[in-house]
Amino acid sequence: MAERLEIALVPIDGVDPITIAWLKEDLPTILPARVEEFPPLPLSPRHFRNERSQYLADGLLSDLTPVIRNGTMLCLGITGVDLFSPGMNFVFGIATTGRALISTFRLRPEFYGMPPKPKVYRWRILTEAVHELGHALGLPHCDYPGCVMYFSRWIGDTDRKGPGFCYRCSKRIEGLGMADNGGFQ
Repeated sequence: MAERLEIALVPIDGVDPITIAWLKEDLPTILPARVEEFPPLPLSPRHFRNERSQYLADGLLSDLTPVIRNGTMLCLGITGVDLFSPGMNFVFGIATTGRALISTFRLRPEFYGMPPKPKVYRWRILTEAVHELGHALGLPHCDYPGCVMYFSRWIGDTDRKGPGFCYRCSKRIEGLGMADNGGFQ
C-alpha cells in the first residue's frame, strides 16, 4: 500500500498566517500531498551576517529538523527574512534531502518598487515552495525555462516558470515513487 506524501510547513519568525494558508491550499494542487502546519521556530540570530544584512540560508535550513513519518514527510520552512548562500548574493530558497526553506522577502512585488499584487505574490510563493520541495525529493535543476525546477537567477525567471513540472521532471517525480493516487509506491 502506498504511503501518502506529507509536507510539514514550519513558519520561522512570525510568517504571515495568510502565507501558510495559501501553501496549505495550493501545494496539493501541484504535489499530491497532505499539508499541515507545524509549530513555528524562532529566527536564530547566529545565522545573521551584519556585513550583508542577510541570514545564511544554509544555517536556517540546518535548524529545520526533519520530521519523519514512515519516510514520507518533507519539512518546508518559510521565513520573511532575506537569505543568501555562499557564493550567491541572495537565494529565494534552499533544500537538502527531506528539508526545504523558502524566503518571501524578495517575492513581494513591493521589493521591486511595484504596488502590492497578492495574486503575483501568492504565485511566486507557490513556485518557490514547489521548486525547493522538488529538490527535497531529490530533483536537480532543469534546463527547460518553463519548468518549476529551472534555476531562478532573478524574479523574472520565477514569474516565467510558474509552479508546474515539465514532462521530464514529472516523470522523474513518478520515478521517485510518487503514485497518481498521491503517495509513494
